[in-house]
Amino acid sequence: MKIILNLIILAIQGIVAFLTLLIIYMIFVLLDYQGGVDSFIGTTFFQPIIGSLISIVTIGICLLIGLPIRISDSINTWWTKKIWLSLLGTLSGLTLISLSLLPSMMETRSLTVENEIIQKQIPNIALATTGWLLTGFSLLHLFPPYKFKFWIEDLITKDTGVRSEKDSQGII
Repeated sequence: MKIILNLIILAIQGIVAFLTLLIIYMIFVLLDYQGGVDSFIGTTFFQPIIGSLISIVTIGICLLIGLPIRISDSINTWWTKKIWLSLLGTLSGLTLISLSLLPSMMETRSLTVENEIIQKQIPNIALATTGWLLTGFSLLHLFPPYKFKFWIEDLITKDTGVRSEKDSQGII
C-alpha cells in the first residue's frame, strides 16, 4: 500500500512540476515573440513541444539529484517534516526567474540576422537557469506533510484492511 501511495505522490509531483515549468517556458517564449506568421506558427506549434522536452529533461535531472530523498527513509522523513524547505525553494526559484526579467538585470546580446547586427535584450541567463532548476527541484520534492501522509496511510489501511509491514510484524 505504501508503494502505491508513493507512486501517486510522485505522479502528482511530476505533473505539477511539468505544468509549472512548461508555463514558465511559455512565458519566456511569449516575452520574446516578434510577430509575424512564421513566429506565430513557431510559438503555437513548436515551442510547446520544445518546452515539454526541456521540462521532462529538467524533471529527470531533478529526480536523479533528489534520489536520496526518495530512497533513504531517514532523509525522506527529515525532508517531509520540513515542508517549508520545498516551499521556500519554490518561492526562491520563482523570485530568481522574476528577477531575471527585470530591465536592470537583462543582458544585451548581439545577433546577426540577414547580415544585420541586432542588439537584443535577453533575461539574465544565470538567474533564469538557477531559478528554473530550483523551482523544478522544489516542486518535484514537495511532499505532503509528514503527519498528513501517515493519516492517509492509516485511513487507507482501515478501509482496505491491508496492514503495513511494521503493523503485521508487531512493531507498531
